[in-house]
Amino acid sequence: MANEEALNHTVPLFLTSLSRVKVTGGRHKGRTLDQHLVLVAWSEAALAACLALNSDFGHKCVRDAEHKAATGSFGFHSEGFNALGFAKIKYILNGLSAGHDVVFLDTDIIVLQDPLPYFLGRGADMWAAHEKCVIWDDRANMLSLPPELQAVHKKLPPLNIGVLYFKASPGVTRCVYSWIFDMYSEVPTRPRVWDQDIYGKMMLRCGPAHGLRWQALDPRMFQSACFPNCGCTFPDAATHEPELVGHNSKGNKFVGDYECEPRHWLGEGGEGEEDEDEGAGGGSPDQEGSRPWLMRHFPCSGATADKSKFMTNMLEGVLHHKNAQITKRVKRRGRTL
Repeated sequence: MANEEALNHTVPLFLTSLSRVKVTGGRHKGRTLDQHLVLVAWSEAALAACLALNSDFGHKCVRDAEHKAATGSFGFHSEGFNALGFAKIKYILNGLSAGHDVVFLDTDIIVLQDPLPYFLGRGADMWAAHEKCVIWDDRANMLSLPPELQAVHKKLPPLNIGVLYFKASPGVTRCVYSWIFDMYSEVPTRPRVWDQDIYGKMMLRCGPAHGLRWQALDPRMFQSACFPNCGCTFPDAATHEPELVGHNSKGNKFVGDYECEPRHWLGEGGEGEEDEDEGAGGGSPDQEGSRPWLMRHFPCSGATADKSKFMTNMLEGVLHHKNAQITKRVKRRGRTL
């Protein structure tokens, strides 16, 4: 989904990344991912901008005439931000009700490899991304963690819904409907209701009732600009230690002018560096702990125009196999990183 601001900045870069990645299996093997994207425009101007991009990409454009969100970047809990949450769930529910599995991606994402084998190959009905770089076993069902993990972790790790997967099934569709209905019912007393907050709470209640398997994505493969340093890394052995699972991990050191290297997104390991605010990470990242990145999300990167700069750097780094500045400088404990 996109307004004029996104279509002018992040969407062309998002589409460029999708057009570089081919489906690796199934009846659509060999087709590029942009050919499987439906982009929802929020105004006539946005629809025109979306259609203009069809000269370069294979996506589909549709118009949501009911949506009244603002045209610029959305501040946290602004009117446009809150409206965005309801729109997102509506589009997901529309896809599920038509019998389609749904992969929902924010447009401030650079896709590097086909993520479908990951989504489909691990037996989950639903996937969500991590908000922070945490040690996590993506084979575990978040709705039925083993007793030793339940004893250590009283709540789920923070989740980010910029990357989501839903399997088309009656139980999943029911939970997504409950997600949007719960948000709607809270608005009179809680006008700043947040889709990301309600998502986790609702799935914890609804998922077990329908026997669903809900998992969090491996943050080593689904990277976020909110993670410190150059990507999230941790050794596989840490995922088998209950006292470490769910705790913050480390990233690789920056190089040069606050840059990341191709070996980081190619999963070729690197020297680890603990972030002062993020806590211990269960050992230094190593060859075992690194994974090729499937995509990188760019929250925590400023306004839409700022995000597009980091996305451009990421694309250029991938295309030309060179270092790239893909993370916003942030202040931690009195110093700028």
